[in-house]
Amino acid sequence: MKKAYLLAGAMALVASAALAGDSQSACEEFAANNGVSAEPCACIAEAVAGDADLQAEQMALVTMEDYENSSDELHAALDPCVE
Repeated sequence: MKKAYLLAGAMALVASAALAGDSQSACEEFAANNGVSAEPCACIAEAVAGDADLQAEQMALVTMEDYENSSDELHAALDPCVE
C-alpha cells in the first residue's frame, strides 16, 4: 500500500511538471505571436501552476485583447511577472 501512495505522489509531480511545461510553451507562443518578450514565461508558468483554472485560462490566451479581458485573478497572478 505504501508503494501505491509513493507512486501516486510521483505521478502527480510528473503531471504537474508537464502542465507547467505546457503553460510555459503556451506563454512562449503567445509572446512570439504578439511581439512581446518571452522572458517572464518561466515566472508565469510557476504563477499559475498551483491553480488548474488559472492555468487553463492562461494557456487559452491568444491575443493581447484576450489578456486584457482575462479575469482579475489571472491578472493578479501574472502581473508581478510582467511588471
